[in-house]
Amino acid sequence: MLAFGNPEEELGVELEVEEFVLGRGAGDQSYVLRTLAPRFVATVFSSDDEIRISDVIWWDTKPSAKEIDDLLARALASVEEIEKRQEKQTKQKVNDALILAEERFDIERHNFRDIGERLEAQAEELAIIAEEQQLNIQKRIEAEKALRLSEERLQIQVSELIDSEERMAAQAQEMVWLAEDLQAAEQKMKFLANHDALTLLPSRRLCLKYLKDLLAEDRDTSEKTAVFFIDLDGFKAINDTLGHEAGDAILVGVADRIRALLTPEDMAARIGGDEFIILLKEVTSRDGVKELAETLIEQLNVPFVLDGDEARVGASVGIAFSLDDGTTAEQLLNCADQSMYAIKKKGKNNFGFFSDL
Repeated sequence: MLAFGNPEEELGVELEVEEFVLGRGAGDQSYVLRTLAPRFVATVFSSDDEIRISDVIWWDTKPSAKEIDDLLARALASVEEIEKRQEKQTKQKVNDALILAEERFDIERHNFRDIGERLEAQAEELAIIAEEQQLNIQKRIEAEKALRLSEERLQIQVSELIDSEERMAAQAQEMVWLAEDLQAAEQKMKFLANHDALTLLPSRRLCLKYLKDLLAEDRDTSEKTAVFFIDLDGFKAINDTLGHEAGDAILVGVADRIRALLTPEDMAARIGGDEFIILLKEVTSRDGVKELAETLIEQLNVPFVLDGDEARVGASVGIAFSLDDGTTAEQLLNCADQSMYAIKKKGKNNFGFFSDL
């Protein structure tokens, strides 16, 4: 189809190309051609069977038939040249692609070969490692067994050691208890060596020692020491009628009542049988001693209750004063003893002073 007009308006594009500059058209097998003298634009269609020109647009005066034939011949020749050049380029690209593919294949093949070799080497290494791991596992199992056995033996030894320590600790504790018992027994023996086992009052020996100490103090002061010698009245009848257990209970009760009347600096002692001694320190008045003697006899006359029955005792009390009646412990005890026997002859259950004999 031929037409005249403006090619930019007809084709919808701005044409700024030289003569026979070709470009692809709308389809893969179409070309847009342009010439400058005479000026025209044409669309060339190329296929496997033919190359033909269609849609020619003229905008100058129409050329002669010969010029048209020349132009079309030149255009077809150009298209053919383009087709050949493109075919050659395509073949070259295909060849280049094949070469590149072969090169890449060779590279990949070498890479695969290297990878295969590396994988084989790694497989061998893994096999060696696996064997070593298996050996290590076996060794570890054996080591764990040995460790468990050692732990069991150690636990047994620890248990035996703990048992031994516990036994030693128990023996040590027993030794401590034994030492404490021995110490307590020793203290008890020392106590009983100086005290009455029944009433727990000081013995005659401790009483004499304390009296000697008091007399030593009396030589330095004007205060005196009073010595009470006490013998129970009616005690033998209780022993004979109620028994020795009752008599022991009476002696304990008498000791408690005497102890309750004294100050911490005074002393009461049992010197044998039903005989007691009282030592009063720092006596300044005979009247005070008399008052204590009256209270003592009054307290000892209170009946004792033994298994629901009452038992009565009295007391004969002789009193002596240091400096006045003697200067030694033996002299004072002897004087107080004589005064007590004088009271018993007069009727018992009373007190008297040695100085009044």
